[in-house]
Amino acid sequence: MTLQAPFLGQGIVGEVASTGNHQWLFSDTLFQNQFLSGFKTIAIIPLGSSGVVQLGSTQKILESTKILEQTTRALQETC
Repeated sequence: MTLQAPFLGQGIVGEVASTGNHQWLFSDTLFQNQFLSGFKTIAIIPLGSSGVVQLGSTQKILESTKILEQTTRALQETC
């Protein structure tokens, strides 16, 4: 697994961190390797001052406010 730390505002992960708006992707050239590896969905979710979390699934999962809220709540409680 490769760890990446983009500059604030750089790339999709940096954009999510700086704007606070999540991204829900089904295909994207920036994540081509992940999609070629079998991922069907990638979600990048902001966690306020704690940063962002990037989740992937081998199934296509439609964007869901319930998933966003549960993920944010669970991870912010542990930070």
